[in-house]
Amino acid sequence: MPELSHVRQLIETALPGAVVRVEDFAGGGGDHLTAHVAAPQFVGLGLLARHRLVYAAVQAELDSGAIHALSIQASTP
Repeated sequence: MPELSHVRQLIETALPGAVVRVEDFAGGGGDHLTAHVAAPQFVGLGLLARHRLVYAAVQAELDSGAIHALSIQASTP
């Protein structure tokens, strides 16, 4: 299971300038996460496109099973 700070860093690296908060929503297991992301890259994009950018940032963790579920709250700054 990835550290929350590692997941946050992956997203911040993929989306420079983003403000990111990552939380565990399933009681501390570390594999059911919520990512709150406010990124300038989201301006003009629909919800699905925003989510795709965030999923792309953590795809390796999803593929490995380290993250089982990811809920995304994506907004513009």
